Amino acid sequence: MAAVWTGIIQLIIAILGTFILKRFPTSFSVGFFIGLIVIVAQQNLIMFATFRDYGAGSVTSNHIFANLALSLFIMYSFFALILGHFRERILLSPADDKTSIGGRDQASEADGGSYGNFESR
Repeated sequence: MAAVWTGIIQLIIAILGTFILKRFPTSFSVGFFIGLIVIVAQQNLIMFATFRDYGAGSVTSNHIFANLALSLFIMYSFFALILGHFRERILLSPADDKTSIGGRDQASEADGGSYGNFESR
C-alpha cells in the first residue's frame, strides 16, 4: 500500500509541477510548489527509514523500496534547492506578461518590427 501511495504522489507532483511552472509561475504558486516538494521529500525520507528495517514481507523488496525512497529524497531535495535558488527567474511578473509578445516588445514592433525603423523614400 505504501509503495502504491508513493507512486500516486510522485505522479501527482509531476503533473502539478508541470502545470504550475508552465501555466502559473506566480510567487504564490512557485512557493506553494517548493513547500510541497519539501514535504514529499521528507515523506520519502520517512519511507526509507521505515522500510529499511521492516521485517514483514519480502526483505529484498523492502530494501529495494527503501533505496528507491532514499534516491527520491535526494532528487527532491536537490530539485527544491535549485528551484528555490532560481525562483526569481521563473516568476512571471505582470509587466512581463503585458509588454512582450513572443519574445519581442510591443514598442519595437510599432517602430518597424525586428528590422528597426527604416524610412521609405
